[in-house]
Amino acid sequence: MRRATPLLFTALACLACSEPAVEAADSSTDLTAILDELWEHELERSVEAQIRRGLPVTELPPVSYEDAQREADYQRDMVSRLSGLDREALPTADRTTLDVVLWESSMAVEGFEHFWLESFLTPYASPLRTLVTAFPAMPLATQAEADAYLALASKLPALVEALEDRARGQAERGIAVSRANLAATIDTWRSQMVPAEQSFAWPAAQRLEALSEASVLAFRAQLAQTLEEDLGPALESLVAFLEGPYAAVAPDGVGLIQYEGGPEYYEHLTRLYTTMDVSPEDVQQVGHELLADFRRAMDAIRQEVGFEGTRDEFQEMLRTDPRFFPTTPDEVKERLETAAHAMWARIDDYFETTQQAAYGARRLRLDLEPTMTYGYYNPPSAEDPVGYYNFNGSSLDQRSWIGLAGIGLHELIPGHHFQIARQLENEALHELRRARRHTAYTEGWGSYASFLGLEAGVYEDPYSRYGLYVLESFLATRLVVDPGMNYFGMSVDEARDFMRENTQESETQITTESLRYSTDIPGQALGYQMGKRALLDLRSRAEEALGNGFDVRAFHEAVLENGSLPMVVLDRRVDRFIEEAGGAR
Repeated sequence: MRRATPLLFTALACLACSEPAVEAADSSTDLTAILDELWEHELERSVEAQIRRGLPVTELPPVSYEDAQREADYQRDMVSRLSGLDREALPTADRTTLDVVLWESSMAVEGFEHFWLESFLTPYASPLRTLVTAFPAMPLATQAEADAYLALASKLPALVEALEDRARGQAERGIAVSRANLAATIDTWRSQMVPAEQSFAWPAAQRLEALSEASVLAFRAQLAQTLEEDLGPALESLVAFLEGPYAAVAPDGVGLIQYEGGPEYYEHLTRLYTTMDVSPEDVQQVGHELLADFRRAMDAIRQEVGFEGTRDEFQEMLRTDPRFFPTTPDEVKERLETAAHAMWARIDDYFETTQQAAYGARRLRLDLEPTMTYGYYNPPSAEDPVGYYNFNGSSLDQRSWIGLAGIGLHELIPGHHFQIARQLENEALHELRRARRHTAYTEGWGSYASFLGLEAGVYEDPYSRYGLYVLESFLATRLVVDPGMNYFGMSVDEARDFMRENTQESETQITTESLRYSTDIPGQALGYQMGKRALLDLRSRAEEALGNGFDVRAFHEAVLENGSLPMVVLDRRVDRFIEEAGGAR
């Protein structure tokens, strides 16, 4: 059931029009002006963009309906202006950029239609991940910087109040986080109700060493007052509302399908996160196909290691044998970085250009570990020039090491760090483009990077190779259970049974992940395998067209040189690569 998106398809059709809307000679200049305007607009709104630019963070994330409406109006105007440019008059690189920003603005306008269904309180979707990054990135070497820090902290209570207002708006419409995830959601906010010295906004003593003793005392007194007398009550009010009126309308079931307009919103999310014109039915079919492929590969590895039992018995051995589990967080860090280092040693065999920024792995903030299955990657910033994968170092007796090599490749080299840091360093791209990360491209590249490790021979043993397919199977189940729960009416218990049958995840991970898909950030998990599948298909297309003339380094350059792209745009780029390399379509 695929519904066309009128605004998006109308805008894309305009790009193909034969009649130019402006003089050809002016098109590049006009596009650059629009990009500059979009970038300044983003710098005003995006904390992440400000941090990457090394700018002081002056505003917190906008969360209200009025904020969203103003943004939708702005993006609607952008669609009109971008559609009026003469695409054919632009240089090739500018055509790509035009396609990207038009796609983004069109999807932003479409997304506003579903504002009240958006997730914004839950562990992955809440602003907390941005906040715990923003305050540590704020400089504190001068009195002016200390004043700016206090000014930003003073806006925290209003942000929490705006979140409560939005939650009230949801509840009035019968929308609330499912009871299955409501306790964890409330705990996410209750965990911030701590003494000032334990807050994410309380800077470590060494960060204040450049200030005078009197300035430090005054700074701490004012910050403590803000956090305890202003933020504390705002958090108490939010938690009380979530536990009372909000909880009263919370549904027992999971998934967007239970809300009015939910299926239509999920169709939007499917296109948004895959960056392709695909339907939930398409995605689920791909998931079943991939799981079958991975199961055959895993069967072959079991035969390779000489295991004579059944698949379930092999899985049980891997789940219970202590030799397959790390004993310390330091061991997790070492295994992640060892895989990345091994691929780095082969990097010139596969890539023409590499990133300059250093990389590493470190443990996730302890207060985030209970609600995050794995972790997340932090790109280099002006404050911290190293890109880190923040891993979950808790419950190590439930976290087998056999998947860590694949995760190290996915998150660091040649995965997220390699691709994102290179993009940030690419001065040929407009700053707006350097800041972009499309889920299917970014996460698809991470999964593709894990597979590239097979070709490069960096997996140390059959168990690590098996671990790759365990990880890939886990990602592929998302293509079944994410649309299953949000679009097809699969219950959370049915989804968990499917994950138990097709993955090697622990009960803890299955519980948190199934809630992530159905009650936290629906649709986001589709980007990983759909993006990787698209990249592998594009590579196969190029190999078939070019034959002996295929150069993997050149192909990777074609994929990476323009930074993150929607897959519908990357598809055109690869066609052009084939044509330029002498192939025929």
